[in-house]
Order: sequence, then structure tokens, then C-alpha cells
Amino acid sequence: MSILFTDMGLAYRKAKVDLYYSSHPCLTSIAEYEENLEKNLLGLLFKIVGADESWIASPDFLGSWTLTAKSVNTEEWDKYCEDNGHGLIFSSPADEWDYLCEELTDKQSVKPPIAQFRVMAACSLDFHVLSTLWLLKIGHLFDAKLTKCAYGNRLRRTQDGKSINPLSLGSFTPYLKPFRDWRDNGIKAMHTALTEHKKIVALTADVSSFYHELNPNFMLNSDFLERVLNIYLDADQQKLHRLFINALKAWAQKSPLNKGLPVGLPASAVIANVALIELDRFVEQQVMPLYYGRYVDDILLVMQNGAGFRSSAEVWEWLFSRAFGKIAWADNTEKKEIAFSTDYLRDSKIRFANSKNKVFLLTGEPGKALVEAIKHQIYARASEWRAMPRIPLSAEYVGTDLLAATQSDGEAADNLRKADSLTMRRAGFAIKLRDFEAYERDLPPAAWQDHRKAFFRAFIDHVLVLPTFFDLSVYLPRVIKLATACEDFGALRRILDAVTAVCIQLNRSCSINIKASEDEKSLPDAEIVKIWRVQLFKSICENIAASIPPRLSKLGKQSWQSNMSNYRPSLDEETGLSWPTSEKVFQQLQARLFFFDLAHMPFRFVGLPKEMISQRGIPARKGVINYSTTHEFLPENIKKGVAELSSWIKFKAIPNGLIFATRPFNLPELFILDRNAYKPGGQDALRGVVLATRGFVLNEKTPCFDQKGVLQIPDGSSSEKYTIAVSSWKTNIPSWTAAVMRNSDPDEMRYARLNRLLDTVIGEPKQSSYLILPELSLPAHWFIRIARKLQGRGISLICGIEYLHAPKSLVRNQIWVSMTHDGLGFPSLMIYRQDKQRPALHEEHELQRLSGLSLKPALQWSEPPIIQHGDFCFALLVCSELTNIQYRAALRGKIDALFVPEWNQDTETFNALVESAALDIHAYIVQCNDRQYGDSRIRAPYKESWKRDILRVKGGITDYCVIGEIDVKAIRQFQSCHRSPSDPFKPVPDGFEISHNRKSLPK
Repeated sequence: MSILFTDMGLAYRKAKVDLYYSSHPCLTSIAEYEENLEKNLLGLLFKIVGADESWIASPDFLGSWTLTAKSVNTEEWDKYCEDNGHGLIFSSPADEWDYLCEELTDKQSVKPPIAQFRVMAACSLDFHVLSTLWLLKIGHLFDAKLTKCAYGNRLRRTQDGKSINPLSLGSFTPYLKPFRDWRDNGIKAMHTALTEHKKIVALTADVSSFYHELNPNFMLNSDFLERVLNIYLDADQQKLHRLFINALKAWAQKSPLNKGLPVGLPASAVIANVALIELDRFVEQQVMPLYYGRYVDDILLVMQNGAGFRSSAEVWEWLFSRAFGKIAWADNTEKKEIAFSTDYLRDSKIRFANSKNKVFLLTGEPGKALVEAIKHQIYARASEWRAMPRIPLSAEYVGTDLLAATQSDGEAADNLRKADSLTMRRAGFAIKLRDFEAYERDLPPAAWQDHRKAFFRAFIDHVLVLPTFFDLSVYLPRVIKLATACEDFGALRRILDAVTAVCIQLNRSCSINIKASEDEKSLPDAEIVKIWRVQLFKSICENIAASIPPRLSKLGKQSWQSNMSNYRPSLDEETGLSWPTSEKVFQQLQARLFFFDLAHMPFRFVGLPKEMISQRGIPARKGVINYSTTHEFLPENIKKGVAELSSWIKFKAIPNGLIFATRPFNLPELFILDRNAYKPGGQDALRGVVLATRGFVLNEKTPCFDQKGVLQIPDGSSSEKYTIAVSSWKTNIPSWTAAVMRNSDPDEMRYARLNRLLDTVIGEPKQSSYLILPELSLPAHWFIRIARKLQGRGISLICGIEYLHAPKSLVRNQIWVSMTHDGLGFPSLMIYRQDKQRPALHEEHELQRLSGLSLKPALQWSEPPIIQHGDFCFALLVCSELTNIQYRAALRGKIDALFVPEWNQDTETFNALVESAALDIHAYIVQCNDRQYGDSRIRAPYKESWKRDILRVKGGITDYCVIGEIDVKAIRQFQSCHRSPSDPFKPVPDGFEISHNRKSLPK
């Protein structure tokens, strides 16, 4: 194994993404490292291949450590209040904390609350690159030895699963699906066993302070590598392996714990995973469970209760008897902890704390009832995550919502592991915060400022107080970004003041310690708080810089001057914290982070159409930092693919923000950028771009126009029937006018109305195949987010997009279609766009009258394009295009359904057109008109007149949708007969000829 310069480039590319998505990224450090990337990587490479190995222990290489908030333990206070009848209830958590501090100050027997901090790594970028290089060259060998029972922190691999994927961004598979699989597979195993009338035992446990108690020295144990894992390293591999493991040991010696793995260094997760491989083997081979899953250090074990266990002690003793001494009661703990020990972990302390170990004896209907209750909670929480963003209709209820989400009582746990409701509180708050973040991305700040102000008030009152802040502090950076991006600088100042107050309260009223520290006073309390406080305010400063708008509005400038211009954190000068002196400096930092794709706004937005991005602007292109190097340190296929992408968005060189992207273009966006995406001649370019930016290869199932001009989109097995959700959705005339004149939408409730409508579609028990919205119904920058939400439920979206403005006073009126796609080896979606070819007469007049605009298509066609989505053939016509008899004639016999999004007042004329089109095209006609005019319907050429309108809706003062079902197989069978049968449809029209790909065996 030789290490090439290209290996260093790939390692940095992955390390940057891993670090960006970590809980405490140092954005400015990444930017500084990347500014001199070639020099930094070359210097590190020379060190790695050199004979001297002492550099791995140098402070400059190792970096440092910091502290993060873990929890505040108030058990002593709670017990005193309960024993002494303290029945006071405060509406303000801050008032309650102050009262208890004063009340219990003189009570010598009552211990103060314990504020606990966790040691986190603050490693250098060189250390991160070495870490990722180790994963690419050696760490994947260890990961491959783990079986499927290890769910968490698994490395990204190639599509065949045989080797690590060097081109993918980030080292690990996304955490959410493995976590759900770990939980859901356990629940499923329990439910299946109980349904089969088995008595079962379910056991949950997790390791206390796992990373902090694990000594990485076992990774250098040749007996462990060769005998336990069957891994044999050559001389070069041994050197890199030794360098990395010794660096971990050196870092641990410089931390206040003097032990453990660096929490926050991605490769630590692989080492932690492999440390428990013998525990996995013991359970799988000796216990033979119904289910065993491990998510890092969280264990879920389900086995049959054939021995008739009556207590948790009996279960553990039974396991001990089969473990050959590898698990047992820990020494000197009075059976309060279970220890896992093996030869290679002699220097580590692996303890399963008894407070978190739980054993469930489940049998019969009561057991099924418990499992069903957990399944219900899982489904309810999953439904919340799947739902569209929604905030209360009135700002008055925002505080109530947030208070409910942060309460510690009353939440039902969604799996057996829950010892308390902390995880549920975090999930509840995260859902609320996600909704507000969606509003920030999709709406101008003025459109929802009352709700936002109410949210910040509630956040300050109920979260930025002890002890709640320690539980939810991980969300502070996101709230800082939300306030800054929306120019809520008054709220930002109050948040900063509240954080300062929390820091002061800690010193006054809490006892301080560090988790897993054997010496409780390794550092003075004030020093611990100071270290944490500096880290906290560095993070706040970076998040303000990352999210401040490049151009402040007039009101935003005034708000900054009033609230933030004179703000400086009250920290000692020796802490090294540098706070920018003005909003201009913050904006300069924002531009710098943006061009390295580290800002709140992704760099890729610079290449998207203006209608698809935030209305607050992006930094000018003239500041772009381009990729240039003397010694090439990335593979040619990456450079070539990104160069092609750069040309699509009119960059002459390759920007760093594209080739080292943290949030690259997703597939739907690439389909929008590439005009040749579906042409056979454009497939190679698209494949190169996807490989370079996403790390996988588009296969032969990539959507493409066939020789007959039909767009082929593979999507699983064929279906006989398809369900269509036809919306009754209203776009107000002022909203249309604002889109024409490029002004802000005056309908402040439009976004909320849309989310409520989509939630009804997502929540329908009868899942829809397609949802159709009217012509000109959505702004372009809402589309992809909505489409991806619907894709999670297997729903494709057809809707009209607001006018897209082009140079020379031109606009486009387009229908965008997102279609589910299974051809890449994983569920995805693709975007198809179709232009309205000519404006309607009234539309043409109004465009000229209001803004002097003309409608001209970006892509012209003479015959309507046909789309085959899976086995379903359909076409699109926009409103007045339905009146074109040539278009209708061209489609006859070639489609199963015609979708017609409209904004049409002349419903009587279109009534006749739709009725005749269903008969002369002999297909299902799906018409979706704006709600104020109505007559949306699904029309079919049935013989019986009462069957022909599968659904038809008109009127109403609220938005809604109605679901209808079309029988594609039946109409194909009917049309495939040489002579039309007597039923169920009207005979095919004279001259009708079914296309070959639609023919079906007649009934």
C-alpha cells in the first residue's frame, strides 16, 4: 500500500464533510486549512511517509479539547422539595431556579445541583485528514468484519458492498435509517414471536461513558488483529495504522481524562464499533437470539423465555453462564453494573450501568399490547417527521407549542430503551425547530415575523434557563442561525444575554464536574465553566457569521445598530476569543465561508435559477475562490465531472465550493441544471457529474428518451391501477400579479395553506400515486422540498410553477413533474420540466399590460412529449393547449392518461373539451383547475354515463384534494381487442391504433 497525493485529496474531501456535519464544527479552521490546501496536504503527506514518527504527539498536530454541556442533576433539590412539601409552581422556569437557589442556599444538608460537562475533541485539520486516510486505507477492513447486527456508524461502501467508496462525500452512511432499522427490526421480532404465542425476554442496555473509557491500544494488538479479526497488514499499512492509533493515545494523554477516544473524531466510531465484536459474536453464537441489534453501545436483545425467567437477575445469570467470563457482575459494585471484558480490552472499562439496563418479560396479549403501544408511538413520531412544516395559525399559540415540546412529563417513549423522556423532549423540540427553519428557507422574514418573535420569546423563557438549557443546548446554533438569517437582531441580542446569564448562574449555584473523570476536581469549577463558555461563544460567533445576509435590509441595518453594534462577550482577553467589530466584518466572514461551502446558505445556490433560491441574495460571484494546484491531488474523474458541472452554471474555472462541497447539488437539481439530461447524447456528461459530486454511477436505468421519443423512467413493478389526488387549490390574483412583477407574495397564508393541503395527502390511508396541482400554483423554490417530502410516501407530483423570468423581458410558464424512480439502487426522484408553448390570449395581454413581458418556451416541441413512468404512459398539456386539436390527435393511442393543469375561467368550454378528449383520445383525462373556478375532475371514456366522471369537484372556501382511481390495465385490455368489446368503455374512435408498448392481453 502506497499513499498517493490523490489519497490525501480524497481524505480531505471526506473529512471536510464529516466535520461540517459534526455537532461542533469549527468552520473558520476548515476555511483557513483549505486556503492553503495543497501546501497543508503535501506537508502532511511528507510527515506520513517520512521515517520520523514523533510528530504525531506534537500539540500542533493533535489540536486540543473542549467541553460541552451534558446535564444538570437536581435530584437533591427535587428530593428536598418532595420531602418538605414544596408545592409552589412557577410559570417562569427562571423564577423557579432563582427561588430554589435562595431557599436552599442555607440548607447545609442539601447538595447543590451538579452541572456535568463532556470532553469533546478539538483536533487539528491534519488530525482529521489522517483519521479519514486511515479509514480509506485500513479502517474499512475492520468495519468489514462487523456483521449486520452492528447498525450504527457503518462506512459508506460501493454499491456491491465489497469495498469502501472513496468518492462519496462523508465517511459514514446516514444515521437515521440504520437507527430506525435497529429499533424497528427489534420491535418486529417481538411482535412476531408474541403472535406465535411464544414467551419472550427483551433486554436493553448501553455502555456508560463508552468512548471515554475505551483505550485504543487494543488496535495495535497483533493477536486481536490476526486471531480475532483475521486481518493481516503489510509494512506500509502497519505504519499508517501505528501512526493513527498512537496519535489517539497521545491525544488522550493531553485531555483532562487522560484516557479514552476523541469524541468528535469520526474514526473513533469505527474503533468503538470493533471493540465490541466479541460481544456480538457471543450473543449471535451462544445465545442464538430471536433478534440482536447493537447501535454503537446501545443493545437490544430479544430471546425466547424457554427457561421461565422470573427476574432480571436470572436473565443476566443465564447469560453469564454462557459467556465464558466475558460478561459478569463488575467487581466492587454490589451487582450494580455488568462488565464486558476480554483479553484485548484489559486496559478499558466497559460497564453496562444498571440504571439503564432493563429486562422485559413479555407474554400473551399483555405483551402484544405493550409492543403495539410502542409501535403506535413510533408511527406517530414518524408521522410528525414526515409531515410538512407547520406552525400555529396564530402567533399566540407558538409559546404553548414550544412549552409542550420541552416539558419533561407526559411524553410516551417510542422504544424500550427509554429510561426517561429526554430523547423524546429533544425530538419534540427538533420537530418544532425544523418547522421554523423551513419557513426561514421558503418565505421572506416579513411574512411570518409575529410567529418568529413569539418563538424566540418562548425559547428564551423556557429553554435558555437551567436546567433545561443543558438538555437542549445542541440546538442553540440552529436558533442563532434562524435569528440572524431573518435579521431578528433584537431577539439575537436577548438570546446572547440569556446565555451569559446561564453561565453566571452555573458559577453561583452549581457544583461542576466532567463526565468520566476519576478526579472530580481535575480542574477548578470556574476553569471548567470558562473553557465551556469560550467554546460556546466561539460557536455563536461562527454561526452569526455563517448566516448573516450578504445584504441587510434598511430595517435590518437599523436593528443591528440598535442591538448588536455595541455587543461584545464579557470574556477575559486571555481566552483568545475574537469578536468582529461590525456587521460588515461579519458579512465578509459570511462571504468567505460561503465560497468554501461552509455558510448557512449552500454554495450550490449560486448556480440555481434565481426563482429557486432565497430572495435575500447571495455574495457576488467575483469573490469565488477557484480550485488551482501545482500538484494534482484529486483523481481526474472528479476534476472532469466538476468541470462539466461548472460549465453548466457558467463558471470558467472550478470553484472550491463545488469540488469540495459540503452540500452538493442533489439529483433533482442536476436534472434541472442539465438541459440534455434525458437525451442519449447527454447521459455520459450527467454520469460524470453525478460520480464526481455524489460518488455513485448512474446505471442503464437512468431516465432517458427512447428512439420513439418517449421519456422512459423505471419505477419498480407495473401496477394495474393508479390513484390520483386531484387538488382544489386557490392561487389569488394578487399572488399571480406579484409573480409577474417579481414582487413579494402578498398572500401570507399561502405557504401554511399548502402545507395543510399536503399533509392531508401524505396522511391519507389510501396512498396516492400522483398529486396534481393547477397551473402557476407554486413558486419554484418550494417545489423540490415538497417533492422530496411526497417521495417519502411514494407520491409523484405534477404542478404548474410560477413564471420563471428570463433575459429580454421573457417568461416561461412550465409544468414541473417529480417522479419516483428506483433505477439507481435506492429510492430517488427525478424532475421533468415542460414548457407551455404559447400563452393564452388573456394571459398574453396581462403579461404585456403589467410588466411588458412575453411568454416564450425554453424548450420547444411540435408534438406533446410522452412519459412512461414505470409502466404508466401519460402526457401533459397546459390549460389552453388542450384546445389544440393537433396535440390531442398526436396522443391518441399512445397514453393511458392526459394531465391538464389549468387556470381557466371558461369552464363550460373546457367541459366540452374534456368530455370529447376522453372519447377521441380514448384515455383518462385528469383536469386540475384553480379552486376559484373549479371543475377539476378525472374523466374516463366509460360506456355508462354515470361512471365517466370518476371524480369532479368545484367550489369551497378551503383547499382540499379528492382521490380517484384509474384502471390502466382495463383500458389497455379493452383497446387491445381488434373489435371493441361491449363494455366497460365506449368503443375506440375511428382510426384509433394502440401503441405497441401499451398492448395488453385482452380480457
